[in-house]
Amino acid sequence: MADPNPSPPPRASGPPDPDAETFYEVLGVPFGAPQAEIAKAYRAAMKRAHPDQQREERRAAAEERAKRLNQAYATLASPEKRRAYDQSIRQQTIQDQVMRQYVPGSFHAGWLAEAEARDAKLRRERTAAEKAEARKADRSALVSLLLVFGGVTVALIVALLLFGVVESLLARMF
Repeated sequence: MADPNPSPPPRASGPPDPDAETFYEVLGVPFGAPQAEIAKAYRAAMKRAHPDQQREERRAAAEERAKRLNQAYATLASPEKRRAYDQSIRQQTIQDQVMRQYVPGSFHAGWLAEAEARDAKLRRERTAAEKAEARKADRSALVSLLLVFGGVTVALIVALLLFGVVESLLARMF
């Protein structure tokens, strides 16, 4: 199928605008949607928003909507462009997480809720196997942490006892 919009998506090399609608939202598909679902959603959305189907007063808005739909489809239909776009979304998500962690709340309180809502849309529900694997990894990490902490504690106690024994032996000798 020919590319309906030969121009590249906006800011393909940089992160997307956090306030802008993602291409997935534009087409109304989930983040991990297969190509067939993306194509089906694009065709249905274009039928609804095609400028020729609109009244004169809505035609300008419909043209803008159609351009946005074409951009979204052109990006998500191409595996290379989609991979780059998904990476830019992930980078924006990580940047938002870093900002929430290290920048005072009053600085970014206005866009925090929007970023969290966007992040929630991009997250998929974990499967039962993934949840079980995460629980197992958490338990393993906890056990490792306790073993290291216990080992360091025992080593310190032994070092203190040896120091006390050596000091008392040296005090008796002199």
